Amino acid sequence: MGASHYGNFIRRRTICHHRSRSRIGKRTGLVQPALWLACDNATRLDMKILFVAQYGPLAASSRTRVFDYLPLLRRAGITCDVKVVTPDDLIKRNTRGIFSRLLYYVLSYFRAWWTGWTCVFIASQYDAILIQKTLFSFPIPHLLRRYRHKIFFDFDDAIFTLENPNAGWINRLRTRRRAMGVPAMLQTAHCAIVENAYTAEFAARYCPYISQITGPIDTARYVPSKKITGEKIVLGWIGSQWTTRYLDMIRDPLAVLSRRYPNLELRLIGADEFDVPDLQIVHMDWALETEVDHLQTFDIGLMPLPDDPFTRGKGGYKLLQYMACGLPVVASPVEINREIVTHGKTGFWAETDIEWIEFLGTLIENKTLRNRLGIAGRARVIAHYALEKSSEQLLALLQRSTHQCDTLSQ
Repeated sequence: MGASHYGNFIRRRTICHHRSRSRIGKRTGLVQPALWLACDNATRLDMKILFVAQYGPLAASSRTRVFDYLPLLRRAGITCDVKVVTPDDLIKRNTRGIFSRLLYYVLSYFRAWWTGWTCVFIASQYDAILIQKTLFSFPIPHLLRRYRHKIFFDFDDAIFTLENPNAGWINRLRTRRRAMGVPAMLQTAHCAIVENAYTAEFAARYCPYISQITGPIDTARYVPSKKITGEKIVLGWIGSQWTTRYLDMIRDPLAVLSRRYPNLELRLIGADEFDVPDLQIVHMDWALETEVDHLQTFDIGLMPLPDDPFTRGKGGYKLLQYMACGLPVVASPVEINREIVTHGKTGFWAETDIEWIEFLGTLIENKTLRNRLGIAGRARVIAHYALEKSSEQLLALLQRSTHQCDTLSQ
């Protein structure tokens, strides 16, 4: 299917392709974000939504795609029920040991099986059902298709790809199951909610309607710091032990910069072991309660990322966190990163070692530029990726499925 033909295909089938300046094509079917506010209170109070979250609120994907929405939706008078497949205490037990990881996946599978059957029996009680990243096994997706008009399947990352960045037979089995399970869930849903154009292209093969919601980010929580810049210039990164490997891409540029700027420091939140000769590195444990405080100690945010089938599905959440905190960023120009970061205005794109050294060096030496890019970056996040705007868009989609609003602006 050619690019232009595919672009027309997306335009015909999209409810709302939000902020879709991407490889799919032009902006299409844009819902006016405040439209749901025009619905009368009685209409809004009647809605009842079931959220099926893959994880608890400690996991970033479920926190941003489900739990962060709940206060705003409930404030609008919406009844929201949540079923969690893999709770936080189970995630904490998922260590690196083979036995513990195998047990984690087995328990998660059976919890998903139980949750799926529960959804089959209670689906009729809800106006809309949003399934976040959870894959149900046969025959559950087929049984849920009778309620297809009210089912939304939300997923971040390219969980449909067979290319797994993590080695090991357990992850390979998990990857294969996901690659088979995602199409089945998309065929069960009325609408797929995705984070970027790359995942939208895949979803459109199986699902009649696609909506892109990137992030969202709570800009009332992630705010700039009031710190006075000291002698140290702090480069910062937030992630996990599983994504620390992406920092290897910039190990050599960091080594060059550490020799050029003795006052340079690298702070890593939630990372595994990582070292660079002659560079002072501070490891900071991740916790939901402290992550914003840690982010506010950064001067520049980093997001190195290889370009492969898995990373093209990333949602750029690190960038949204940095930019909401008023930080200039340097990022690999992979898929959604190119949309979030405006090169030269809110940060820089860096592909080669030379570019990483050049753009980081420019920011290290120029405090005025750091401040200007940081202010512009936060303004961009508020305008396009803020939680309030995404909540309005999500509710407009849910209301359309239940016909509670008469019209949507196309």
